Amino acid sequence: MSAISATISLSSIGEKSFTIKEGYKKTKLGWIPEDWETPRIDEVFDFLSSNSLSRNQLNYEEEEGVYNIHYGDIHATYKRPILDFENESRVPKINKEIAISQTSDFLKDGDLVVADASEDYEGVGEAIELKNVNERKVISGLHTFAFRDKTNKTAEGFRVYIFRNPLVKKALKTIATGSKVYGISKGNLQKFKIVLPTLPEQQKIATILSTWDSAIAKQEQLITAKQEFKKGLMQLLLTGKKRFEGFEGEWKAKKLKDLGEVFTGGTPSSEVEDYWGGEITWYTPSEIRGAGKYIQKSRRKITLKGLKNSSATIFPKNTIVICTRATIGELAISKVEACTNQGFKSLNVNENNEVEFIYYKLKQSKTIFMRKASGSTFLELSTTDFRNLILKMPPLPEQQKIASVLSAADKEIGLLQSELARLRGQKRGLMQRLLTGEKRVKIKKIEL
Repeated sequence: MSAISATISLSSIGEKSFTIKEGYKKTKLGWIPEDWETPRIDEVFDFLSSNSLSRNQLNYEEEEGVYNIHYGDIHATYKRPILDFENESRVPKINKEIAISQTSDFLKDGDLVVADASEDYEGVGEAIELKNVNERKVISGLHTFAFRDKTNKTAEGFRVYIFRNPLVKKALKTIATGSKVYGISKGNLQKFKIVLPTLPEQQKIATILSTWDSAIAKQEQLITAKQEFKKGLMQLLLTGKKRFEGFEGEWKAKKLKDLGEVFTGGTPSSEVEDYWGGEITWYTPSEIRGAGKYIQKSRRKITLKGLKNSSATIFPKNTIVICTRATIGELAISKVEACTNQGFKSLNVNENNEVEFIYYKLKQSKTIFMRKASGSTFLELSTTDFRNLILKMPPLPEQQKIASVLSAADKEIGLLQSELARLRGQKRGLMQRLLTGEKRVKIKKIEL
């Protein structure tokens, strides 16, 4: 992406200091430009109706019907601030047997839907703006507020960023109530003040952020395509359906216990202070989930005394750690000598096999782990069942060839993900400076 041709440059995004300058005023939300406003929400927006339908009253199968914006999807499903109905297929419909209230307000382009409940402070007031609704019937669902501009003081494409303004987000947290789930009442939200730049600035800011959103969306599409390609590649290569030139002969069925040494885990008593805070890396399942292919750091470490007084055992680096309880089948390769709690079985692959090939084979075997797991309180794969799991294995040279191809695919995906993180970081910087008025921008030209 080329730099924006404006009074802001990417190199300035990282600057954290903000010197108060002439032309700014102090408000309850913070310092903002003098010509910006801080109206109450109900002075700018009308509140529209919403429903309280649960997930089991919604579906994705029916071709026709009324779309429903559920607060959970605002938090977890819709990745971008603008919900474009031409590009988003994951908006559920209301089950056809459920009657729609005659007083329901159907949403239009530019309307905002704000989640009024969140499990954490960061999600308080999370919002989306609707686009390309066209002839669709859409209503605001469970734990949401729907807003419509009644003043023409806000620009389409900018409205959603009203709730992403750092000054506004900080203030929203002060009116959220609750312990495990944080909520915002309609009464508090109606009188809540927001930051509104001048309309021309709103339009320019929306254009800038939309440019970054487009770049982010393209990068996400590239990553998805590469991940799907890799998924197909794994299916072909790890089953032997596709063989590289020079390799032939049947693959042999082998038990995990014949591929290396199996380690189990344990937890020292949390009541003994001397067992904790040492130098021994100690993994838990929550650290493996989403960690990627490799892992080397743990949130907590244990002492040698803690190790000796638990069933945990230290394994060498390059050992595969596999969750066999709770998040069954999640796995990673430890790049350091470490141990785990009892939610794992770990495999240190012997010299006759390739660790990364077995990592990919096990990654593809999650359904087998689940099928073998048992238990009344929680599902768990026993040590015996784990040791006796069977994998079809090619000779070592073919293992190494397959692993190298899949590792190359992983590396390519990793580079794309790094670029995605860079773009998202740039956008966060822009939002911080543009939405608060730290930078006033006049756009001459935007290039992608």
